[in-house]
Amino acid sequence: MSQGLPGTDKLVGEDQFASRTWMEWLSWVHRVASAVTQSGTTAERPDSLLWIGRQYYDRTLNKPVYVAAVKPTVWRDAAGTIV
Repeated sequence: MSQGLPGTDKLVGEDQFASRTWMEWLSWVHRVASAVTQSGTTAERPDSLLWIGRQYYDRTLNKPVYVAAVKPTVWRDAAGTIV
């Protein structure tokens, strides 16, 4: 998953607000950054914005897990056990 910078668009337009292109890019960065720090129960594990290696702290299991495969989604713990 990657998304490059919004090309040559100016960050701030004449109205002194961030351009739409930059706002969309910043929103994408925020979603990815938020995903990296997510936690919750096993039932609340995310099903979007998944990539191999993405971490999630599973409060049901009281340990971090990570995505080992995306389609189908496979979650593993640090020992490599499917959880």
